[in-house]
Amino acid sequence: MKHVALMAVFLLVLTGCASPPTAVQDDPDGRMALLDTVWQTIAERHVDPPPPGWEAARERHRAAVLAAPPLAQDPEALWAALDGVAAEWRDAHTRVEGPRDIARQLRHEFVTLGFSLIDVEGQWVAQRVDPQSAAYLEGLRNGMRLLSWNGEPPDAVWARLQANPRPSSTPQATATRALRRWLDGAPGTVVQSRWLNHDGSELALVSERRTQQRPPTWKLEERQTGVAVLRWNQFDTRLEAPLTEALAQLPSTVRGLILDLRGNGGGSFAMTQRLAASFLPEPQPGAIVGRKGDPGRPQVLGGKPLYTGPLVVLLDRVSASGSELLARTLQMLGRAKVVGELSCGCLLSVSRYLPLAPSARLAVSDGHIRWDNGRVEGLGVMPDVPVTRTLAALREGRDEVLARAEGLLLGEASAP
Repeated sequence: MKHVALMAVFLLVLTGCASPPTAVQDDPDGRMALLDTVWQTIAERHVDPPPPGWEAARERHRAAVLAAPPLAQDPEALWAALDGVAAEWRDAHTRVEGPRDIARQLRHEFVTLGFSLIDVEGQWVAQRVDPQSAAYLEGLRNGMRLLSWNGEPPDAVWARLQANPRPSSTPQATATRALRRWLDGAPGTVVQSRWLNHDGSELALVSERRTQQRPPTWKLEERQTGVAVLRWNQFDTRLEAPLTEALAQLPSTVRGLILDLRGNGGGSFAMTQRLAASFLPEPQPGAIVGRKGDPGRPQVLGGKPLYTGPLVVLLDRVSASGSELLARTLQMLGRAKVVGELSCGCLLSVSRYLPLAPSARLAVSDGHIRWDNGRVEGLGVMPDVPVTRTLAALREGRDEVLARAEGLLLGEASAP
């Protein structure tokens, strides 16, 4: 489930977090004060007009906030109830985070069963099965069809998750959050599942959720075709130096470069802008960026190009925030083609976290990012070359998105 864990990295944060406040007064008066704070802060700071019915949002969520178990008993439930208020804005960045989410982000942790799920050709199947996992050792492979999950058909599990989803920026973002809820859970909890193997046999699994770390990583691959592929999983400033060094040292024989941003949930705004500039042979206007009430102004990019050759960017439905900013900027300027899926559509900016308690915080999208022809928020980056995943390729270990991008760079009319 590595790709869904990245949804926690949506925030395109510009600065740091303020000092934490005192402990929460965990009684009805204290909870109503928190509800008022969340409601009023979002209304005052959010860059967009309030959604329909916002005036009554406090009353709609009052019962859930008051009914949440005491913090001493359940440290997450109250913050989840308050996040319901933020969810009314249908914005992936605007959210209330409790201690679990904050700790996972700070430690670069995620909870995994050793595999993820994907809906391909109308079937729920396994993908990204970790070769080091117990699931793999028991026989689970990419493309095997899920038959049951804790005794339920997978379509029934999905229907239940869709019945009361946490709204987000786009349908694809909302669906990805629902998939994360399906796979997530407390470390040590167990899932019983049955799978249909490629040969028609069945596999029964008992899988335990485990905590793993996913720190910022990057990789440069030079393929036999002469095309280079540069991947990184976060726009974390610790990756900026090695990424720019890798770009500067690309050999002149490279026939093209692919930026693989699939599963990349974003991160630093400034780093994203500097990376965009490194692909531009001369200064050009990029995204129009502004705070609430400010129409904004184009960001001037360029000046120190590191790579000016043929370029393709790969996106999927989980590519969010900084990935979308980089891809759309290069696409809009005619500098790169985008290949893959419609991206998350989660591109607003958050200037800082607002503490609600020593172990909880509020993020509000107080800045807009757009171009002359519109925003990505609420829509997504539309690929120049859409590629639909196929069950056959998944089972055979073929990456049809990468193959299509490589074919474009090599001048092929099509790619396998």
